[in-house]
Amino acid sequence: MQPFLRTIRVFMHTNHIRYPLVFLLLFGFFGCSSDDTSSTLPDTSGGATSDVSTTLDATDPSDSNAPETVTTDADPPELNDTSAAEVGTADTLTEIAETGTVEDTNDTSPADVPTTTIADLCFSGSTDPTKSTPDYDQFAPIVGSHCFGTNHQDIIGVQQVVVMGDSVSQGTPNLAHPLSVDNSHFFRNLLAEWLATTFNVDKGNFIDWGLWKTYDYISGSAGKKKSGDFWNCADWGARTDDFLDGKKQIQSCFPTGGSTKKTLIFFTMGGNDISKITELGAEASSAEVAAGYPATWAVAYATVDYLREAVEWLTDPERFPNGSYVIFANPFEFTDATGNVSSCPAAGLIGFDEWANPEIQREIVIYILEQYVKIAVETQTDVIWSLEHFCGHGYVATGPNADVNNECYLGPDTEIYFDETCIHPSDAGHAALFDMFKTVIVE
Repeated sequence: MQPFLRTIRVFMHTNHIRYPLVFLLLFGFFGCSSDDTSSTLPDTSGGATSDVSTTLDATDPSDSNAPETVTTDADPPELNDTSAAEVGTADTLTEIAETGTVEDTNDTSPADVPTTTIADLCFSGSTDPTKSTPDYDQFAPIVGSHCFGTNHQDIIGVQQVVVMGDSVSQGTPNLAHPLSVDNSHFFRNLLAEWLATTFNVDKGNFIDWGLWKTYDYISGSAGKKKSGDFWNCADWGARTDDFLDGKKQIQSCFPTGGSTKKTLIFFTMGGNDISKITELGAEASSAEVAAGYPATWAVAYATVDYLREAVEWLTDPERFPNGSYVIFANPFEFTDATGNVSSCPAAGLIGFDEWANPEIQREIVIYILEQYVKIAVETQTDVIWSLEHFCGHGYVATGPNADVNNECYLGPDTEIYFDETCIHPSDAGHAALFDMFKTVIVE
């Protein structure tokens, strides 16, 4: 094991693959607290801020500990019965998927009807009400009935597929799969095969397709960028500024400045950005800390701005006259929101110092997570809540020594979604990402 761990350390540092080990570790990041605990910061994005909350009236929130499952223990209500007590979670999610809101069918005044949040419906059982959490409801997203993410796009007629993003999108080696050609488990390859079949997208010839699925050990880029109508411009260690600056992923996949083919673009991105922010905050001078970490906040604002700029580019109708779709995931972490970094043995190979003021660290990460949803709403693209759905599948809540009292604990047979690098998906994690992306595309 030791030689392999040394290899992992070189691999991760050489390619700047340093997902944060503490970016969600000091707090539970699931749900929306009842009081106004979300970050109240000036919006430097230039986008219009929606102050309309998603209205989820007359609902019965699920009490399941499994955020992936919507349960309805009671018999379905009579068709002509619209009482608040009889409106189940499944019905509520269907209405959200169709309209983005739930209509109040009662004569009861709004003050008498409790508001049901996205967290109540989708992440019930994995919320710590004592801690500040992202307020996704403030942007009024349309939530998929599956609760994997938003449902703003009706994805049909895909002619071209483009993969971008970081090492999670690209795929990485581990003990179970040390070779670049051993990659059929990668979520991007699972999704690519499904998309090729579902939409009859050209995969290219056998050799090109095989190379397209691989990665380059040295650069961390694609083994082959293009095969048929599939492109891959993901890179190990990529951050949001690599979309249009830095590694210029967008220009690389769209060398003519767009496409006349109806294009589906998907990616994971943001973990390396939060990792950088975590490092900056830990290294901040006393003056920087006293001032509220302005330099670190500036990096957070830039991270969001780069993401917004990229998504706006990818949805520009002049660049894509026949349409484009964009789906992206928020970043996840492996400690099941506990901060127990030592739960994964390889975590010590990277290492992060603590912040002098961890409250600001929490505010910054909440801001970024919220902005992922805001960007999806503003651009009518879709964000996947991989963070929320990976909770319970980390190193604390799974295995023989699992903490059964963990807020995300899902049961004794729950699969771990992370490999021995701590920060990359296992086979089960890749399968979960594939299922989430596919489900969002289908609905």
